[in-house]
Amino acid sequence: MFNMLNKRSDSRQVRPSIGAPWHDALVSWSLLNLFARLGSKPYDWMYRRGAPWESGPRPALVELCEMGRVSAEQLHPGRAIDLGCGTGVDSLYLTERGFDVVGVDFSQVAIRRARESAAHLRRPPRFVIADLLQLPSEAVPGPFDLLFDGGTLDDFPPNLRPDVAAAITQLARPGSLFVMWCFYAQSSDLPRLSFQGSSRWGAPPIEPGEEQALFGDEWQIETFGPADQGSACFVMVKH
Repeated sequence: MFNMLNKRSDSRQVRPSIGAPWHDALVSWSLLNLFARLGSKPYDWMYRRGAPWESGPRPALVELCEMGRVSAEQLHPGRAIDLGCGTGVDSLYLTERGFDVVGVDFSQVAIRRARESAAHLRRPPRFVIADLLQLPSEAVPGPFDLLFDGGTLDDFPPNLRPDVAAAITQLARPGSLFVMWCFYAQSSDLPRLSFQGSSRWGAPPIEPGEEQALFGDEWQIETFGPADQGSACFVMVKH
């Protein structure tokens, strides 16, 4: 997972329409396009040196769990997938909350560290090295009751996000809960390049309305908490 070093890879694909408010981001160059070409190498490099976004479980996820919105009892039988799990911080947190967790990331370094962190557990999460666009069905068998993205979809270039959204939806069943945290802003309001968050040339955020274009046909979408500080959390229920 990567967003300019300030954050912690149904068969129907949702395609954005030309003229959508965020369409300019789909055709503009960004560092995310370069990262997509390089694969896991940049992420492996950062994880070896201590990725700056690995600072603990995502606060929005913790809040949802503590208030009972996310629980293994309600989402029976409690199968969860952590999409772009990194070193497994959120996977470990969900395991402690009673979920049976699969964590997926395409960085071998991140997965190795995740497995090391979970080695002491009697029932650790199962960590899988895989690209979200090429998930091996035998290693990541759906459907899942809970899907969590703590900042991965917005790490993909905007032109690849519809494919990622379709892959995520394939992992769900009716009634599944999907919690997605992301950088969220109008690209036109951002600087061209910044090393302190989202930018037009660095890491384009999810733009207002993009979540509906990507998931609105298959999911009921609710915004959890404020969405006006450059980031947002969405709680979605699969139709």
